[in-house]
Amino acid sequence: MTMMTAFRHAAIRLMMAVFACVPTLCLHAQTDPAADELLLRVSEAMRGYETVHAVYSSKMVDRQSDFEMDQAGEIWVQGDRYHLELGEYVIICDGMTVWTYEPEMGECYIDDAETIAEDGIDPARMFTIWEEGFKKVMKGDAKLGDRLVQRVDLHPDGSEDRSFHTIQCYIDPASLEVVQLIVKGREGTDVEYRIDEFEGNGTIPEGAFTFDKAQFPGTTVIDNRL
Repeated sequence: MTMMTAFRHAAIRLMMAVFACVPTLCLHAQTDPAADELLLRVSEAMRGYETVHAVYSSKMVDRQSDFEMDQAGEIWVQGDRYHLELGEYVIICDGMTVWTYEPEMGECYIDDAETIAEDGIDPARMFTIWEEGFKKVMKGDAKLGDRLVQRVDLHPDGSEDRSFHTIQCYIDPASLEVVQLIVKGREGTDVEYRIDEFEGNGTIPEGAFTFDKAQFPGTTVIDNRL
């Protein structure tokens, strides 16, 4: 495995850890009233969309090895179904099954969505990550370019068991959209997700939530459900 591939794997693992759903943790979550009020409004706006589509850019910075990596990403979400592209990686879920395609290995892994969710992997929660298992702290106004936003820091309950300690969440209070997430990793690796385009109730591409092997010739399929 090349160093670049290793860092891509690390970025994906950290991303999946961030979008984890650990219901047992939310029993201990604390609430900053100002942060909770803003995030509740965003959650309500997200629930108003039948589908969500976003184009984003990500940057992973490993301070220990002085390494940076930029990747483009795109995600479509409809209920518990999602289609996520991160660089050349593709992760697809139809609500029951998850397909993870790794181009450099030429392999696609198939897993039960329920099993994957138990491991804390749910990219469908990208825009409502704060709803379970986080202490929320309002940090106030900030600027991203010419855009005035508000920053809320999310601190996971049971943080000693997580690969990150804080998510800096930047929200446009006018549009009620997440515009940036910065994940602060425990081992010196941070990942920034900048939402470049956001669309609610947009069209989902045909076949987005199923893996079509014909589109990836030569791929070896590994079924972990067996």
